[in-house]
Amino acid sequence: MTLPAGARAAGGPGLEALAARRSAIAGRWLALTLEGYPAPTARLLARETDPFRNPVGHTLRQALSGLAEELVGAMDPARVAALLDSVVRIRAVQDVSAKEAVSFVFLARQALREEIDSGGGLPAGDGLAAVEARVDEMALSAFDLFMRCREQIHAIRADEARRRTALLDRIRERAGRPGSEPAGADPGTAP
Repeated sequence: MTLPAGARAAGGPGLEALAARRSAIAGRWLALTLEGYPAPTARLLARETDPFRNPVGHTLRQALSGLAEELVGAMDPARVAALLDSVVRIRAVQDVSAKEAVSFVFLARQALREEIDSGGGLPAGDGLAAVEARVDEMALSAFDLFMRCREQIHAIRADEARRRTALLDRIRERAGRPGSEPAGADPGTAP
């Protein structure tokens, strides 16, 4: 993941104030993300903290917390990619469009702005623009990851279809040979 130069160098008192409130930002980001799920699912994802009973909620909580930390902190590209990957893989297997799958990243802007409005500190000068550039870069990376995951899913489905077709061909071939009736066939009747 490549970041704009201003995004890496962003800092100052405004970002430090946001960094001090990253936990609140992550909590708001999670709440906004969960609003995109049906109400019963959102309640389960928000309330159940056991990673075995609620692996999706646990993953969202951990990933968004880490992404919020990176958004207002060092912005380590490898860590950001790994955190995005954990969420995007979940979204890739859900029945959602690419837009819906990566929309959670853009919700970071809303979470940041709400935190700024509630007194979390306004980034000085280009600080807010730099943070928003980070969000944009995260979104592009998330979209790229989503497309790779969907390609993998389609390749797996295509391989499975080929295997199924080959199996059916073998069954038909055996059925056509004398003395090799398919299971359950009556040997006294002709096909």
